[in-house]
Amino acid sequence: MTGPLQDLRVLDCTLALAGPYASLILADLGADVIKIEPPNSADMRLVASEAIEKKSSGSDESAAEDLGPYKGENGKFMVTNRNKRGMAIDLKSDAGKEVFFRLLDTADILVQNFRPGVMERLGLSWEDLRKKKPGLIYCTVTGFGEGSPYGKLGGLDLIAQGMSSLMTLTGLPDSNEPIKTGTPITDMGTGMYGVIGILAALRERDRTGKGQHVEATLLDTPISWLTWRAAEYWESGDIPEPQGSGGGTYRSFLCSDDRWVNIAATSQKLFTVACDVIERPDLLEDERFAVIKSRIKNNKALTGEFQKEFLRRPSDEWIEALKKVGVPVGPINTIADILDDDPHTKVREMVVEVDHPIVGKMKTLGVPVKLSETPGSVDRAAPTLGQHTREILEELNYTEQEIQSMMDSESVRVDN
Repeated sequence: MTGPLQDLRVLDCTLALAGPYASLILADLGADVIKIEPPNSADMRLVASEAIEKKSSGSDESAAEDLGPYKGENGKFMVTNRNKRGMAIDLKSDAGKEVFFRLLDTADILVQNFRPGVMERLGLSWEDLRKKKPGLIYCTVTGFGEGSPYGKLGGLDLIAQGMSSLMTLTGLPDSNEPIKTGTPITDMGTGMYGVIGILAALRERDRTGKGQHVEATLLDTPISWLTWRAAEYWESGDIPEPQGSGGGTYRSFLCSDDRWVNIAATSQKLFTVACDVIERPDLLEDERFAVIKSRIKNNKALTGEFQKEFLRRPSDEWIEALKKVGVPVGPINTIADILDDDPHTKVREMVVEVDHPIVGKMKTLGVPVKLSETPGSVDRAAPTLGQHTREILEELNYTEQEIQSMMDSESVRVDN
């Protein structure tokens, strides 16, 4: 691996999405991330994969053949664990724990997102490990964090979206149903905050030589994102309603081809030229829409007026017309639109290919942060279970006899 973090080693004791997403970012930026998994459990490798469920049933020969492009592997696991090396060791066994501690001596960072109490029971908590390695950066990604009265509850993206009020801000104003975002946004955001904390802690370690405990939680993350909605509530005392796709002329509009476009005619100048494009100069003389303050107050009426006009023409014509006069505008893409055909995705290398030992060539997402001198990269697919165990044990100077003994006792798993 190359990249700005290539001299760092990360121990990844994570599952699901939030924790793996944090270590994924570090791996993409060049860190040597070693994913540690139990040798006799596939855990998240078996979750949420229709092809794997067919393979596991084993009752239908045609189903065994119909394993999809991932050939029975879990695509979700592979997308969030690429660029990592995989090591399968039993942290409950004495031999496995000895391996872990030898590995710890070579590591800079540990990321874990097990339920509260798991790492403590294993003797691998922050308090345990800081004594063995004072310079360790220990990142814990949890649902609620230390001191929270909710600390013993299961931390899940859906629960955090609801508790943070995010689900009352998402959806349509005339619907009573709370709506979550279409991707697990608090999981990924918490992983990102974890990385920000890790990089800050590394900077402090550069100065002092001391490591520290970094916490990022699924509930703190979306609370911190309330920003403008929080300001509106504190300013007016009114609870913000669901935002729909926006309001006034900062929102989506349905066009005659049944496709939607987003526009952002937010300033007085942009509103003026947008009214000209839709051939409604009369809106500029309407006192309800004359200035920004009045447009905000009457945003629903303004939306209605614009929507009537957008139904007159297809989406591509509106996009082209608004682009010409400088109004920010864009289509509402499907996931196929953005991943398969979009020129931005191609030129920015946001979809790339890697070689997986079982799947072969497969697509994964690219690195979103571009560095001019030490760019990150996607160099390897997610590991199979125990794929790099032998390689890492040899780096730790274990002999072949010792490796075989640990394999025989199932303290480690080696996937050759």
